[in-house]
Amino acid sequence: MDQRRMLAKKLMHHIDKGDITIGAEGKLPSERELASFLGVTRPLLRQSIAVLEAFGFLEIRERQGIFMTSPKVSEITAPGDWPPSTMLEIFQVRMLLEPSAARLVAEIRTAEDARMIRESISQMKLIIESQTPEKETLLAKWNNILHARIIAATRNQFLARIYQTISQAYESISTSIPFRREELPFDVIFEEHRQIVDAIERRDGDAAASLVLEHLRASVERAVDSLKNSGFGGEAALIYPVRTDAGGSPPPSR
Repeated sequence: MDQRRMLAKKLMHHIDKGDITIGAEGKLPSERELASFLGVTRPLLRQSIAVLEAFGFLEIRERQGIFMTSPKVSEITAPGDWPPSTMLEIFQVRMLLEPSAARLVAEIRTAEDARMIRESISQMKLIIESQTPEKETLLAKWNNILHARIIAATRNQFLARIYQTISQAYESISTSIPFRREELPFDVIFEEHRQIVDAIERRDGDAAASLVLEHLRASVERAVDSLKNSGFGGEAALIYPVRTDAGGSPPPSR
């Protein structure tokens, strides 16, 4: 298990046991105090908090601090021995759900929905331009938040719960497979997301759905390339290829 996930589980364990004092509105101690309590560096703590925020357990409020977002802590799935082929199954499910969700959101979204979704892409742009050493972690965080906010804007609680399960599984397997995220084309990925957000804002459901599907297909290709570049060609062969039929649906799992 990678360090950030181990620390995330450790932090939530201490919160569950009551070792960490939770203030008004679920506010946690400061980043400095948490890092000291856990005996870790602040950069590693930030990465772990980013994981928990992506899962919806914590929320970072600008100039206010770190807050719990759920009164009950759920189990964080450990990576374990995920077979690389599981990545294919996760993307197949995402291809079934997310294009339709984006189409619906484009049709029913409110101004506040659009603002929240746009904020996510704006944060991604700022991170890319800043060239921060934590770029990969922060971009992964805001990527997760963007997709989650699109799902949330459907106003469908069952879809949101399904997506949370998928998101946790994806985060788990992506940390157990040796991706080289530093080699990802962040500008290209940002542009894919920007086009999706633009389509949602102009209420073009068909374009939003098509762009999400194209983005997910490209994500699979990037995952495969990263595995190959890391010397895991055999594992890559278990994921690749993902193909869709003429109707745009992914093939069934085998």
